[in-house]
Amino acid sequence: MTTDHGPDGRNWNKNEVEYDLGVAGPGQSIVITITRSVAVKIMDHDSYELYKAGEDCKAFSGQLTSSPYRFKLPREARWHVIINPHTYSGTAEFSVRLIDDEVLDG
Repeated sequence: MTTDHGPDGRNWNKNEVEYDLGVAGPGQSIVITITRSVAVKIMDHDSYELYKAGEDCKAFSGQLTSSPYRFKLPREARWHVIINPHTYSGTAEFSVRLIDDEVLDG
């Protein structure tokens, strides 16, 4: 199996884009902005390894239809975000950022 990387170093394949956000936890949020509806999975590193192996894993997942979406990190872990940007009406543009809650809450 080969690993492809996007021009900015993200792991990606034809169907999904993966972000490794590193270690983060309470007091931080993942913020995702989108131009169209996308399928998203947010998981810790242990679950990510299971996911990549095709095994059952725990993830926060769903279809994002509005933007920006904020996910407050429930615990310290190495976090991954996986996005499928392909929709029935084209490919969505998106961004994923890790931001301190104090910046977001003003």
